[in-house]
Amino acid sequence: MESIEAIIPDNEDNHLVVVLSFYDNNDKVGTFQIPEEFEDLDIADIAINKLYIDMPLNLCAFFKMCRWLIEQFSIFPNAVFSFICSTDPLETHHSGMASEQYRWNLFEYLYQRNIPKLTELGIESKDIIVGPEGYQTFARVFYRLKHAPVIHVVLQHLTSKYAV
Repeated sequence: MESIEAIIPDNEDNHLVVVLSFYDNNDKVGTFQIPEEFEDLDIADIAINKLYIDMPLNLCAFFKMCRWLIEQFSIFPNAVFSFICSTDPLETHHSGMASEQYRWNLFEYLYQRNIPKLTELGIESKDIIVGPEGYQTFARVFYRLKHAPVIHVVLQHLTSKYAV
């Protein structure tokens, strides 16, 4: 699996590490069962981590991350990107909220801020929420309209992969 990594500073000594991990052709054909006419489709998972877990992270790093991801859409015009919220524990000031829900809310906020740029690039999205209340996994897939005929294959794979 080929990957691209960016280390994005928050200007306060912490960083986000953002990785796009691209599935290889064997995965696209075998795992996803992508039809031949879409074999040039790139499929990548987005992983986002803080470099220093115990340090706070300034919100500006997330804004920079969004700009970097949007740039990747331009670099990879045949790409479908997916983001799955981690269920790893996360300390926040929102004790009544599950870690994955907090991450989803943050990701949703960033997504809403960038809808005009994504729309300009022709990027659509679909959400995947798997599992019963309180045990849910949240994901979003980004794609171009020309990939709509096969996006259900990607969604199906991710849904089965993350079903509780």
